[in-house]
Amino acid sequence: MTARRVFILAGSLWEIVRFFLVLSILVLLFRGAGGQGSWIVPWLLLGGTGNLLVAVGGIMLALFPVRYEGVMSLLRLGKALGIFSFLLLLVSGAVGMTPNIVLLRIDPLAVTEGAALVAIVLLDLLFLAALLLYRTGGGRGALSTDGAGAAPPQYTETEVGNFH
Repeated sequence: MTARRVFILAGSLWEIVRFFLVLSILVLLFRGAGGQGSWIVPWLLLGGTGNLLVAVGGIMLALFPVRYEGVMSLLRLGKALGIFSFLLLLVSGAVGMTPNIVLLRIDPLAVTEGAALVAIVLLDLLFLAALLLYRTGGGRGALSTDGAGAAPPQYTETEVGNFH
């Protein structure tokens, strides 16, 4: 397995960890805000499971690069939308509620939700960069770029085409 495929696989595994980490941060945030947070978990799972498609698509691409190279544009779009949603949180000021909530405390060190969110976005940007730098073979149906023998594919008439 080449280094770029290993990096895509590591990024995909990060996406799975990220999903549960963000879910946990949101549950802690809701629990701190309203006192009850366990009822919101199924709703967060329902709304967030689409993010797991980026993880699964990346795993498929890393394991079977030729077969699933067409998935790359959707992976890039999904990752970019995830980063865009975080930017919307920043602009709206919703992230301002999280900086002082402590997620993890090891005697002298305390990791707050704000620091965790910054680390998550930095890793997301790193994975997006890996997805943008990943070059595919051009797909099975790609035309050659040298101009020699680059005839368009032949299409045949179907039943639908006769209904005019």
